[in-house]
Amino acid sequence: MELSEMEQDALKEFFNMGLGVAADSLSKMVKKEILLSLPQLAVVSHREAVNLIDHKDDGKLVAVRQIFLGELCGTSLLIFPGGKSLELVRTLLGDDVPLETLTELEQDTLLDVGNVILNAFLGSFTQMMTVEFEFEAAEFLKADCESLLDISAHRLSCSQDSETDTSQAFFLMMDFKTAEDELKHNSLRGYVVLLFSKEAMVTLKREIARIIAGL
Repeated sequence: MELSEMEQDALKEFFNMGLGVAADSLSKMVKKEILLSLPQLAVVSHREAVNLIDHKDDGKLVAVRQIFLGELCGTSLLIFPGGKSLELVRTLLGDDVPLETLTELEQDTLLDVGNVILNAFLGSFTQMMTVEFEFEAAEFLKADCESLLDISAHRLSCSQDSETDTSQAFFLMMDFKTAEDELKHNSLRGYVVLLFSKEAMVTLKREIARIIAGL
């Protein structure tokens, strides 16, 4: 299942809109300006997604997962290299927060960040769709890359009879930084992965075509 250049351009525009919402929401949450780079988008197989994530030096990854069910089923993941998660928390909360406090706040902070970013991205490209679905509560995960993106670990299909070995992913890379980091040319890379079954990709492709036709 491939998306045309026009369909991918439409998705990029939706995701860019979501990026602006997410950056604004994060800035208000931590009371400092948070900058998010324009995401790079690729539509890949789940196996290719594993290879695209920079995980070789960090071992386990840190992620926030949110499953959505209904007429459109899938899984959304916000992923950071495990060794960088505390760096993100420090970026958001400030350099003066002690390390032991950062560790205590890691899960709650990343869950908050995940909720903001995943909801913004999902909302940006689904707000004009006619399908109905609902989100489950976000959850915090630590796992190696293979386990995190293992298709059997996610409820990708609305139908128990559907095959998931042909699943595809929307893979986005973006950089997080504050205004101070911008001056220092520092940033932290994160990944958003939206996993869909073949069944869900057909629904998405139909909805995207309908939206484009109405523009």
